[in-house]
Amino acid sequence: MAKPKYQDPQGRHIRVYASLLNSPAYRVIGFAAKALFFDLREKITGTNNGNISATLGDMRHKGWTASATLAKALYELRAMGFIAVTVEGGLKQRQRTPSLYRFTDLPVLDQPKIGIQSMPASNDYLRYETVRDAERALVERFSELQEEGKKKQLTKKIPPVQNLNCSSSKYELKGTFLSSESEQVANFPVQNLNTGRIPKTS
Repeated sequence: MAKPKYQDPQGRHIRVYASLLNSPAYRVIGFAAKALFFDLREKITGTNNGNISATLGDMRHKGWTASATLAKALYELRAMGFIAVTVEGGLKQRQRTPSLYRFTDLPVLDQPKIGIQSMPASNDYLRYETVRDAERALVERFSELQEEGKKKQLTKKIPPVQNLNCSSSKYELKGTFLSSESEQVANFPVQNLNTGRIPKTS
């Protein structure tokens, strides 16, 4: 007879190793990024890593009300290697789809319905050996992600109405949108938690 699977009487719980919490990367991110880490971690079911969305609509019930604050926290988690994009958001079949993320300290299982392939944990946050290295990388990588976000703003082009007489000028109306509500591009200062100042890069 198969042994019944143990169920914690307290319900689901979140497992995060002390090595992550004590890492230089975790020490330099802001409090909003740390809060977002755990709010997103609560979504993990054991099989859905890589299929984690972080739009403002998804996170409102967790108390996130400002898209700029959410975007800054996402950039910090990505910059320090705690999460990584698995599916880029955008406009597909006239519908806006959100970006999807994975936690780098957890493995990813195959999820063919959304085009995600299995991969082992990459632990990207462990690449920084000291707090100073992490502070410098946070500023640099944060800026890079901001620039990438600006470039990835998709341009929505409305094609001109065809003129069979070809006598009038052609115009293209252009509009831009972001891949998800939470990925807005703005200039966010990155706080140095040890000094309270924005660290300077050499």
